[in-house]
Amino acid sequence: MQFNSYSYLLLLLVSVLLFWNLPVRFRHAYVLILSILFYASWNVYFLIIPVIMCVIVFWSSSKIWEGGFAGGRALWLGVGAIVAILGVFKYGHFIAENLSTLSTWLGLEPLPLAWRLALPLGISFYSFEAISYLLDTRQGRVKSASFRDLFLFIMFWPHLIAGPIVRTRELIPQLKFDKPFESRFIFSGLDRLLLGLVQKNLIANTIGGWVDEGFLPKAAALNTTIDNWALAVAFGIQIYFDFSAYTNMAIGAAQMIGITLPENFRFPYHAANPVDFWSRWHMTLSRWIRDYVFFPLNAGLQHKKLRLYVSLVAVMGVVGLWHGAAWGFVLWGLMHGIYLASYRAFENWRGEQAPQPLALRIACRLITLCAVVAAWVPFRAVSLEQAMTMLKSMFGSFSFGFSFSVNFYLMALIWCVWIALEPAFSKLLARVGEPDRAGFLGALNGYLLRPGGYAVLLLLFMAFDDRDTQFIYFQF
Repeated sequence: MQFNSYSYLLLLLVSVLLFWNLPVRFRHAYVLILSILFYASWNVYFLIIPVIMCVIVFWSSSKIWEGGFAGGRALWLGVGAIVAILGVFKYGHFIAENLSTLSTWLGLEPLPLAWRLALPLGISFYSFEAISYLLDTRQGRVKSASFRDLFLFIMFWPHLIAGPIVRTRELIPQLKFDKPFESRFIFSGLDRLLLGLVQKNLIANTIGGWVDEGFLPKAAALNTTIDNWALAVAFGIQIYFDFSAYTNMAIGAAQMIGITLPENFRFPYHAANPVDFWSRWHMTLSRWIRDYVFFPLNAGLQHKKLRLYVSLVAVMGVVGLWHGAAWGFVLWGLMHGIYLASYRAFENWRGEQAPQPLALRIACRLITLCAVVAAWVPFRAVSLEQAMTMLKSMFGSFSFGFSFSVNFYLMALIWCVWIALEPAFSKLLARVGEPDRAGFLGALNGYLLRPGGYAVLLLLFMAFDDRDTQFIYFQF
């Protein structure tokens, strides 16, 4: 059931209404049932995967609390089992395919390819959440959770399919559902929900058709340099608004029942440098990788700069592989790893305390933006060959001309301008749209601005409805 489908929106409103009319003691079970039914609406057989993971995590965490050698062994058994499940479903065919290719290169008999398993929705996200719970338990950062709390922590429907990636201490304490009803929960939730609907249908879906056409395998060799840069920018716009839309709708749905989920985006295309970009883009994934992968691998090695840079590139390569079992994703991650390592090396060379001149700050922003846009090419391309063809045209074999309708280039330009103005509009809406503001502004907001805004957003959502087009990050 897609977040931007009429059936989901109708059921969400009914579910929220019933939630606030239930006694507190029944709300936990009610939300868990809703979450199970939501996941089962995609494929009931996939339910077995999160159930098995919850059993593994609950058993491992109970052993970890016992401490000692048994606790350490239970940690690695639990993490290993989760990684194995993720590996089988997401990377089994990819590994077999590459081993078969390697055998052919070596002149050996090609290996038979493994059966391609269907990828359970959200497995990459709830696997990371399960691993973080085990690691936090081992380090004493969280209290022991009951099985029903742990199960709902993983299955909670707003973040189940594509995040945000939530920490145990962020969500489980809220699962008491004992907050009294406040109108701000509904208003703030609707704000985010409707914003997400418009981001998805009006922006991501409309520009997505041009992106799909431009990234057709046969089109790569025909596109000009201008075409390829425009397509890279267009896909950057599409994936930002597509993923941001899902995040806004997830946060909004949770807010409507009094649950606060972490933010995942903070105007990423306004980043001052590659490090700043990853503090703004997919923020919950960035901090997960930082806290559970990069810091543990490099603890005490701050003075070994080369090793830190190599580790940074390697870790970002793994981040790319996490997105999908294809070399294009790996290349995207490695490119970002090189950006991050290069910027760190540059900062170390010029001195961290040295103030940056205005010209240097502007140059850093422009270079960062171009580098991020270029990296979207292997992320979206069908194959590495297509990606390299497009990148070669963008940076070397220049050709000029326009292969698409002028509307495509104008649309991309318009949404670029909107992205440039987005922080200012966000501040304005936050200031005007406070649901509890008193006085004239409160009355104006409550009786005119907010209802009018809701009506406009609903009309835009319905006018640009595209048959529940799937969110990009659902494939990960």
